[in-house]
Amino acid sequence: MTGLSPLVLREPFGRLPTTDLYFLNPLRALRRSAAGAHVPPPRCLAPNVYAIGGTGVIVRYGSEGDIELLRRAGMRQLVYIIDDDIAAGAEDELLPTRYREKLDAFARGPWRTLREAADIVIVPGAVLAEAYGTKARILPPAWHGKPPPPHPPGGSETIDIVHLGTGSHASDLTAVAPAIVDALSAHPHARLTLFTLAEPPLVLGGHKRVRLRRPMRWWRYKRALPRMRYHLALYPLAETAFNRARSANKLFEHALTGAASLMSPNPALRDAAGDIPGLFVEDGVEEWARRLNADLADPGSIRQRAAETRERIEATAPLQNAMDAWRTILSEANDPDGR
Repeated sequence: MTGLSPLVLREPFGRLPTTDLYFLNPLRALRRSAAGAHVPPPRCLAPNVYAIGGTGVIVRYGSEGDIELLRRAGMRQLVYIIDDDIAAGAEDELLPTRYREKLDAFARGPWRTLREAADIVIVPGAVLAEAYGTKARILPPAWHGKPPPPHPPGGSETIDIVHLGTGSHASDLTAVAPAIVDALSAHPHARLTLFTLAEPPLVLGGHKRVRLRRPMRWWRYKRALPRMRYHLALYPLAETAFNRARSANKLFEHALTGAASLMSPNPALRDAAGDIPGLFVEDGVEEWARRLNADLADPGSIRQRAAETRERIEATAPLQNAMDAWRTILSEANDPDGR
């Protein structure tokens, strides 16, 4: 017998990506540093609900009961972490129906209570910061490892392409699928991997150089991703309010596989990428076709962009920035050591 509660035992397997990227990863790094040597470990009080010192934390989905739970536990401040535009998602017809309905129910219910009760709201970029006003603190998504060097070509100069998006990105991928098919047809040395449980876009589903992989639960994905290796990673986004508020996390995920990104821009991605040339596709499917073909015809440009992305991430130090932000947040509970 371990003596641990079922909640504690289950927590790592039901944890949200948001929890690791904006809370536990930077907190773990902070506690390992000299500056955070006296910061205690967080306690999980309920799904997506944590306490550390005098600070209560609710991640994405919560309820009035969770707020009361933290108050009864003596928390002196409440931090709410949200990395999507809930209201915009509730109205986004491009999102899968079940996901959109989940966001709509949350937006009409506990979300408003959470945003009003929170003393601090952690968001991934300026778009969401505007929505939460003076409560907002911008934190970058923080992974626990550094990006590897660019992935070298495989046998016969094979170029491995990947799309790491899953359900909420399906419509965005469908919009540029014809450009991807054209590029694969023009470049026999290229092959594409998709992570999906649903049927992929029709023009991609039966292609002989498209490989389908099952999406992974987050606890498995975060361990598997740094061991994956690709050359080029695609991230198309339709121009919607929900996509405009998305985080820059896909830039970091792509870099962790050694891949160069080819992606649609949004404010958080632009801020994270800086002036890396060739990263963004500004227009529609025709421009996606042109840029894909140009990349596949020049593998050296792909490796150069991957190397520049790696340098940019190392220079901007998202994990260190998130550590510093959490150190400040914990001190604001009138408890400088977070105890």
